[in-house]
Formats: sequence, C-alpha cells, structure tokens
Amino acid sequence: MRSDAVACERRRQVRRGTTRPETATVMRRIVPLLLALVAQPAAAEKIAIPFAPPLGQELVYQIDQHRPVAGRDSRFSARRTLQFERAADGYSLQAVLRSVDSDASGAAAESFRAALTPLVGVEMRFRIDDDGKIVGLDDIDRVWASIEQGLDRMMAEPATDTSRHRAASAVKALFAGLSAEGRLALLAGEYQPLLLFAGDVVEDDAGGRGVRTVAGSPLGRPVPVEGLLRMRERAGDRLSLQEQLAGKGVQVTMRYTLSAHTGLVEDQTRTLTMGDRTLVETRTLRATP
Repeated sequence: MRSDAVACERRRQVRRGTTRPETATVMRRIVPLLLALVAQPAAAEKIAIPFAPPLGQELVYQIDQHRPVAGRDSRFSARRTLQFERAADGYSLQAVLRSVDSDASGAAAESFRAALTPLVGVEMRFRIDDDGKIVGLDDIDRVWASIEQGLDRMMAEPATDTSRHRAASAVKALFAGLSAEGRLALLAGEYQPLLLFAGDVVEDDAGGRGVRTVAGSPLGRPVPVEGLLRMRERAGDRLSLQEQLAGKGVQVTMRYTLSAHTGLVEDQTRTLTMGDRTLVETRTLRATP
C-alpha cells in the first residue's frame, strides 16, 4: 500500500510540474547552451562567383575620372570595346581603345594623352584562364611596337620644349624600363578591375571581410590602405558591394555592382580623398546598343 501511495504522489508531482533532481540538473546544463545557440548570428552565406563572360557580344567599357587640376575639376575619359570568346585553354578577350578625351589644360592633359593615344585603334587579345585571371597577351611585341611608334610620332614635332613633347618623352622613358612581365601588367591593368571577383567567393556578412591593397592615384604617391568589404544589397543575380579603406592621409570608398551570373564587375565607383583633394572615377560595362 505504501509503495502505491508513493507512486501516486510522484505522478501528482509530475502533473503539478515538479521534476526529479537529476532532471533539473540536466536542464540547468542544457538551457544555457540552447540560449547561447539562439543568440549566435546566422552563419554568413558564401556566394561563389563564376567566370562565365558573354561570348561573341561587343561590350562598351567606359572609364571617366574627375580630379582637381590647377584649382578646377577636370575630366579624363577613355572608351574601349571588348569581346570575349572561348579558347582551348580558357577564354580570349579582344580589347580596343577607341578614344581618349580630357577637358584639362596643360601638362596633366598631355601626360594623359601621351600614355593612351598610342594605343588608340590597336587591337589586343588577352588570354584568360577559366578562373578569370589574365595570363598572357597574344603578339605582345607587335602591340608594344605600335605603342613606341605612336610615341615617336608625338615626339616628331619640331619644337622640343612643348608640354606634349615632354610628356611623350617621359612616358617613353618609363615604358623603356619595363620588363616583359611589367609590359603585360601595364597593358592588362585597365581590364583587371572587371575581373576582380571572378572565380572568388563573396560573403553576405554584416561584419565584412578584411581587405588590404595599395591606393594609387594621380593625386599622390601609392599608399597602403586597409579596411572592410561588405555586401550592401542583393537583387537577383546583381550584387552590390562596398569597400571602406584608409591609409596614411588617404580615404577610399569603392562601390561595385557585380553580376553573379557572368562574374564581371559592371559598375565601379572609386572615391579617393587625399587632404583637401578628391578623385572620383567611374567604370561601366555595357552591351553595345
């Protein structure tokens, strides 16, 4: 009878909400763990960026830069056409600089034109691997000879004390000191930003990802900068990313619109501030109308 009474009392305790001592001990251990798990933020989603450029389609690549020259805002522009094709070991990129323009006056405009005018109309065909890395340039000797001939034409004017002649002479001296690897890096430099995220992974993480790089600018010497890359927005296969970078005396904001379908950066805006001077550069990639 006593055992039956004890059993009944235990059942009544369970119904009233009392628990056994060993059960209470287990719960005291589990509850903090569950609360900790709930409090942890969700793991950042990792988005793999492919390299699948549109093939056989002409694209227009426009670069516009605004920066102060002699106390006024000046524009420097370059327009290129691009076309990707499949190759046996990856892809080829046919690129042609179509035009350069600037409303700046004096040496700044002449230096800009001296560096780019010899390339106007020169077809270049870059080799790109399956991960979106530029690995070579077909017939680079022909391309380089075209550049040197263009500089020679700029220097052929009778007067040697003009800003045009001095700019062409300075560019030629700079180019003459480049190694084969340096020549490829120079010629590919304007196209690398299009491939910045191809074959990589970006994270949809509020905390961002650390970035270290060098901020080069006509405003001053290259400066090491570091900061964070964050995703601002995701709409379909369009990803909006932003970098906030800083270095000694330099602040840089980079904004990108990236296609998660092709892996190409379709829009890029760079705002770089050094002291009281600011440079704003935009790059856009669009299909030919």
